Amino acid sequence: MSVEIVMPQLGLTMTEGSVSTWIKKPGDSVNKDEIILAVATDKVDMDVESPTDGILGKILIDAGITVPVGTVLTHIIVDGDEPEAHAESPAAAADAKQEKPMPSEKEQSLRVRVPEAGARPNIREGRILASPRAKKLAAAGGIDLGIVKGSGPYGRIVAADVEAALPQQRVSKEPIVDGNARRRQLIADRMVESINTIPAFSVSVEVDAQHLVALYENLRVRIEQVAGVKLTYTDLLLKALSIGLVQTPEMNALSENGAPQRLLEATLAMAVATDRGVVAPVLKSVDTLPMEQLAQSRVKATQKAREGRLTFEDLEGASGTLSNLGMYRIDRFEGIITPGQTFILAVGQLKKRPWVVDNALTVTTTLILNLSVDHRIVDGAIAAQFLSQVAEAIENPYQLLWNVDAGTRGK
Repeated sequence: MSVEIVMPQLGLTMTEGSVSTWIKKPGDSVNKDEIILAVATDKVDMDVESPTDGILGKILIDAGITVPVGTVLTHIIVDGDEPEAHAESPAAAADAKQEKPMPSEKEQSLRVRVPEAGARPNIREGRILASPRAKKLAAAGGIDLGIVKGSGPYGRIVAADVEAALPQQRVSKEPIVDGNARRRQLIADRMVESINTIPAFSVSVEVDAQHLVALYENLRVRIEQVAGVKLTYTDLLLKALSIGLVQTPEMNALSENGAPQRLLEATLAMAVATDRGVVAPVLKSVDTLPMEQLAQSRVKATQKAREGRLTFEDLEGASGTLSNLGMYRIDRFEGIITPGQTFILAVGQLKKRPWVVDNALTVTTTLILNLSVDHRIVDGAIAAQFLSQVAEAIENPYQLLWNVDAGTRGK
C-alpha cells in the first residue's frame, strides 16, 4: 500500500505550485508529520509533512517544475511495495527527448570529409561553419564571423572563439545565480494575471503632511517606551487608510470568484521588502487597534516576512495594500493590485514642495498618494471619496489617535 503526496492547495487563489526543495530522498524513512518537501508559491514557501510512517518512493516531479494543484509528487510506501510504474518526471522526459541516436557510418563519413585544397577551413559551400551558440553570441555582440578564427573541427567556430573576439568587458564568465528565481517568476506571473484580468484605474492627490510629521515627532518616544517598538510613518498611514475604509465601506471589500464580499473590519496588507522578494502580510482590525498595538503588530508581521515564517493566514483577507516607498527618493509611483483585493495605495517620500496657502506661495512638507482601484468593485466617484478621506486624515492627523467605535461606521 502507498499514500499519494500531491501538490497541495495552500490558499483560495492557488491553482499551481512547484517543489522548491525535496527534504527527503527516495528510499528515506519518514515519520508521520515529518517534513518531506517544501512547496513554493508567489507568496511563501510552505513545508509539506508526511501523513503517515513509511518510505519515500520515487520523486515524480522534480524541484522547480510548476504543476497544477492535485498533481501527484511522490508516494509514501507503507507496506514495502513500490507503486506501479508512474509517468516519467518532466525533467526525465525532457532529457529523453534530447538524446540523439548514434549516427550511421555514412553520416560519420560525411562529418569527417576534408575540405577542398585552398578552401578556407571554416567556410563550406559559401557558408561559415559555426555552432548555433556561436552564431547567437556573434549576433548579440555585433561580431562578424568572417573575421573569427575557429578552433573546432576543420575550423568550425565555437562559442569560445566568439567570446575571445568580444571586448573583455562584455564577457562574463560567472553565471548569475538567483536562488529566488522561481519565486520571482511566480510573482511575475501573479502580476501579469493582475494586469490582464483587473480593469484598474488610478487617482492621486498631493497632501500637506506637516501636521503628520509633527504628530510623528510627538508620538515616537512615547510609543517606544510603552510598546517597546519604534513608531514609523507606515503605522500612521495604515491608520489613515483604516479611517478611509470606515467612512467609505464600499472600498472595504475583497473579491471571491468575481463577487465582491464586504469586510466588517479594516483588514489591510502592507508591502514588505525581503531578500526573497516583496511580500504583503496582513494586519487585522487596523481601525480599532490603539497606535502602540498597531506598531507592535506591524513589527511582528515584518519580522515574520523577513524570516520566511509567514503562513497563508498571514497573507489573505485584506481589502487593499499599502506600499510605502517613502524611505527612498521616490515622489510618485503606481502599485499593482493583488488579485482578490480592491485597491493598492502607493506612497512616495515626505518632501518639502511648493504649496499655496491663502493665495500665497509657500514651502511645506507634502506627500503624494496614488490609489489604484479595481473598477469591477467600485467606480471613480467612490475611489475619489475614499482617497479624499485618507488625505483628510493625514492633513488632520489627530483622528489617527481615535479608536473607531462600531456604531460610528459608515453604512
